[in-house]
Amino acid sequence: MLIDNESLYLYNLTIKQPSLCIASIVGQFLGSKKSQEIILANSTSIELWKADSNTGKLEKLYQQASFGIIQALDKIRLVGSHKDYVVISSDSGKLVVLEFDTEKLQFVPLFQEPHSKNGLRRTSPGEYLCVDPHNRAILISAIEKNKLVYKVQSNDEGKLELSSPLETFSKQTLTLQMCAMDTGFENPMFAAIECDYNASQQDNGHVDDDRDIDKPSLLLNYYELDQGLNHVVKHKSNVKIPGSSSHLIPLPDFIGGLLICCKSAIIYAHPSKDNQYLPIPIRSNTNETIIVNHVIHRLKKNNFFILVQSQLGDCFKMTIDYNEGNENIENINISYFDTIPLSQGLNIFKSGFLFANVASNNKLFYQFEKLGDDNNSTTLQSCNFPDYKSIFELDITNRYFKVAGLENLALIDIMETLNPITEGALIETLRPEIPDPFKQLTLLSSHSYLKTLTHGISTNTVVSSPLPIQPTAISTTKVFAESTNDEYLVLSSTLSSQTLVLSIGEVVEEVSDSQFVTNEPTINVQQVGKSSIVQIYSNGIRHIKHTSINDLIEKKSTDWYPPAGISIIKASTNNEQVIIGLSNREICYFEIDPVDDQLVEYQERLEVSGGSITALALSSSLISKSQRKSSFAIVGCSDETIQAISLKPHNCLEIVTLQALSANAASIVMVPYEHSTLVHIGMENGLYVRVTIDETTGKLSDTRIQFLGSKPVQLSVIGLPQLQKNGLLAISSRPWIGYHSKGDFKMTPLLDTSITNGASFYSEDIGGEGIVGIDNNNLIILTIGNADSEESGFNINDDFIINSVKLRYLPRKMIVDSPTDHKASSSTYIYIIESEYGILSPFPVTNLSDTPNESKNANVDAPEIDQDYFDAFGFEKSKHAWASCIEIIDFNNQEIIQTIELPKNESAISLCRLHFESRQTKNQEFLVIGTTKDQKFLPNSYSNNYLYTFMVNKTSDRNKEVLEFVHKTELDYQPTAIIPFNGKLLVGMGNFLRLYDLGQRQLLRKSSSNIDYLKNIVRLTHQGGSRIVVGDSSMSTTFVKYDSMENQFIPFADDIMKRQVTALITLDYDTIIGGDKFGNIFVSRVPETISQQSDKDWSILRYQESYLNGSGSRLKNICEFYLQDIPTSFTKGSLVMGGKESIIYTGIQGTLGLLLPLSTENEVKFLGDLQLLLRKYFDYNFDDFDKNKNGYNLLGKDHLKFRSYYNPVKNVIDGDLIERFCELSHSTKIKIGSELSRTPKEIEKKISELRHRSAF
Repeated sequence: MLIDNESLYLYNLTIKQPSLCIASIVGQFLGSKKSQEIILANSTSIELWKADSNTGKLEKLYQQASFGIIQALDKIRLVGSHKDYVVISSDSGKLVVLEFDTEKLQFVPLFQEPHSKNGLRRTSPGEYLCVDPHNRAILISAIEKNKLVYKVQSNDEGKLELSSPLETFSKQTLTLQMCAMDTGFENPMFAAIECDYNASQQDNGHVDDDRDIDKPSLLLNYYELDQGLNHVVKHKSNVKIPGSSSHLIPLPDFIGGLLICCKSAIIYAHPSKDNQYLPIPIRSNTNETIIVNHVIHRLKKNNFFILVQSQLGDCFKMTIDYNEGNENIENINISYFDTIPLSQGLNIFKSGFLFANVASNNKLFYQFEKLGDDNNSTTLQSCNFPDYKSIFELDITNRYFKVAGLENLALIDIMETLNPITEGALIETLRPEIPDPFKQLTLLSSHSYLKTLTHGISTNTVVSSPLPIQPTAISTTKVFAESTNDEYLVLSSTLSSQTLVLSIGEVVEEVSDSQFVTNEPTINVQQVGKSSIVQIYSNGIRHIKHTSINDLIEKKSTDWYPPAGISIIKASTNNEQVIIGLSNREICYFEIDPVDDQLVEYQERLEVSGGSITALALSSSLISKSQRKSSFAIVGCSDETIQAISLKPHNCLEIVTLQALSANAASIVMVPYEHSTLVHIGMENGLYVRVTIDETTGKLSDTRIQFLGSKPVQLSVIGLPQLQKNGLLAISSRPWIGYHSKGDFKMTPLLDTSITNGASFYSEDIGGEGIVGIDNNNLIILTIGNADSEESGFNINDDFIINSVKLRYLPRKMIVDSPTDHKASSSTYIYIIESEYGILSPFPVTNLSDTPNESKNANVDAPEIDQDYFDAFGFEKSKHAWASCIEIIDFNNQEIIQTIELPKNESAISLCRLHFESRQTKNQEFLVIGTTKDQKFLPNSYSNNYLYTFMVNKTSDRNKEVLEFVHKTELDYQPTAIIPFNGKLLVGMGNFLRLYDLGQRQLLRKSSSNIDYLKNIVRLTHQGGSRIVVGDSSMSTTFVKYDSMENQFIPFADDIMKRQVTALITLDYDTIIGGDKFGNIFVSRVPETISQQSDKDWSILRYQESYLNGSGSRLKNICEFYLQDIPTSFTKGSLVMGGKESIIYTGIQGTLGLLLPLSTENEVKFLGDLQLLLRKYFDYNFDDFDKNKNGYNLLGKDHLKFRSYYNPVKNVIDGDLIERFCELSHSTKIKIGSELSRTPKEIEKKISELRHRSAF
């Protein structure tokens, strides 16, 4: 790999996969007869989820990246099998059949049948995928011309086989919709809505009248697989369908035929039966109903119903009255069912659940309360309409229905999603309870939400009670080994030198007869043996044995004391062992006598040579049933080292390993994990270190480091019954929890709590495992997980907690105003512009002449406006109408403090906060909003454009920021991009750059520059000084300099290729990063000589001639990478405290990612070589697949081609592919590692370290 020392190398990591799911299917993918799972497919990965029939919650079982673009998804099953396979069409040019391997817990391809070239084309089959309901054939179709049919059968071994594809094509024909018909035992048949565009062109663009189907522009065609002749036959239907036909619904085999959904009507069509016609109910105050998806649910025998959904989200239930004797349909009934958000698809489970794959909001999981059989008020029947025209003779008011709240469905679970993300920002705040900065990612997301993503796990405080002492340590213990609940809560205070013992039950109260030493602080408490407790305090060890006699418990205590003048400073215990560290640097070791629970001291002591003892640790629990004792102890010393001490009989108290640290160890714990033991070290400088100790030699290896906070890290072991493993509680400047997930160990902060000390706590009264901690002078008992959730524990599959603020309209852009005083009491404000197309707003327009306080009060929703109604059913629709507003969010309190409703049919498209230098008040800030009026699309048009200028003021109450209107300025073109520039306002409009200053009645134009080869400026960024970068909607990026002598903006360098820019930010004075609407990320830089000339020899560069319809110089392309999601924003920063600055990006489909700059040449070379080896291992050529030598690409697409979709990938390492190294078998890791001269542990450590530099 050739490395350019002057170039930038990036490491891409996907933090959150896209949440826009293009398809969802329900089936038995695990092979279980009684359970059903659901597969969700976004464009680049598939997810397997399972519904818990008891709780009604969805649980993610597995997620797998595809490294390709998924087009369509369906399922297929062999006759006699109980397991469904997944069929996928994609841009790889291969038809893929997957099976979920329950042993490996991953999807495994059974077939990857090539059929066309790599890439997406309108003639490449794959856009439509249909599977015969009786699993006999698979059809894939292109948008134009080509269709392929595969016969499905089983071989002699009972395994699935695909035949060679049978091809059929129709010239000059576009396919608009396809479905597989249920033909029973007849030949498989597929139906398609198609358009002969040659005939349409001859009609000179004639547009059909939906009420007239005598001259249709669309055709209904059938494609039959003749199994005898092994040939596909095309049949043209005699049914005339209107030009609004858009959806097909196949009916079960005993009825046959299909339903054709048109605008406000449905046509029943069958190759050999009469047609039937049915009007669709229409929501009141609207004009039409268009069916967009459906689901058919089979009941007992031949009973079934169809649930269809309209473009507004209204669901209708359809039933068919079928006369089996005459084999004809007597009636088709349709009635209003319920209204849910508009979905990409609907899926019904046999257990009575409905999954709504919502298109642009959180996905919803419902339970059927009833089937809507009693709703006859909105029922329409086909028997009343003999032909298609008779549908429109019915008065439309007789088809109206009123929407209502959910009556037949009950919402039981919500799957949080982010799509579509229109903008993102990283916000760093200070909180009173946390001394370190708190980082959160804020997104304009979903439909009308401001979503805040916080890395962490929520907690639920069960008990908060003041204490009579100020404790510095806390411990819990049970009395008997067989006990389930912890019975004693021991609080210790080094400030008052006392110990408080509390009993844990229905009431927490002080215990007076515990026989604990209470006039000294307790160092450790442990239940040992069968029925004893050991209390370790500074001047000794007290052993308390409990004997049960006639339901009474007799307590007998014995004491052990250190030598005179010597005290105990550290201790560690488990059920079988006790080890203590003395002030004279000696280590004393005890074991528990299994007969009478007494302490037996090992006769020899070890004097530590590395300074005083700062921490001690024994293994916290049993490694195995045969090994009940810890083989080693870990000692932390004040010389910044840790030492491993053997506790084995043949070399007891012998130092076997020593390892240096960067600071003193404040706390150490040892926790067994699978076949190894992990040593967790909390250090005084806020670092957490994890190493693995060899159970035979005691050697420490595989060191992992993470920064947790600015205070020393205190560690303790906690129980996590959800994972059936022990976890780790780490407390620094904030509490963290550590746990194993998918083979990796994660450290995640705990939210909503600020405990400074904590311990594991089990009580059936709080539902199981919890944490008891200290917060100032209060006792806190908390559980891990959301208090609103019925489900205990937490979601290990999600690293974020998502909080939402409901906005009025669809958010477009935002500006974050962070406080400059860096005080925890200061608020962060977010200014958001919102605009939505095609709706009528019920909110009154804000009178901008009002004072700020009056304006604030005026935006409060009027009593007659039912906000809940509009949240559930949306605003009233109106063609070409716009609704727009400005909202100010107090981010710290998550509340809206001001809303300004803009005039009707105005759309806010840009905003900017700035200080005008001409203004005498230096600290006065202004907010400028760019709007356009009466905007229409296809073709684009508008009537007027404006710049609204607002003054940012502080209110008298609570010192909140509000906007005060100053004036309004009319423009010639749409102000698509505005930024502050050297104390003035720079506006990008069309291909003009105009500079404005503040005036008394409007903004004053100071400069106007026309860049003739640009089309439409959509992004502006200030590089510093007099240099800016312009992002164009079709001409990529251009570096521009402001010439103060001529008062003009003059371009001097532009991109080497045309791009459609969607996002753009500055990396340094000469470098920018941007994204385009085809899913590419690029980094461009001005050549050094050109940059120097622009600053020092501007007169030479100023008059350079234009070259190839551009500026005289070209930018240097540094990085190229394909995301398969349209970038909408870039932010510089780190997601973790103390992390390395990286580039955080968001994608419109809900993608969150990170581009990490690589530091050294060796690092770049190592990762480049590793990526090349992994590309070879995950071979896309499935025909030569050898599972002993190769892995597989899920879709059979070459990884290099995927990341180089439009331009060759350059200087970007794909971290998503690199992290698949951890999924490989151990032998494969050794093989790849040997080619890199690294061990697998070293490679895994490097991969983990890269992720934790800026993420988690």
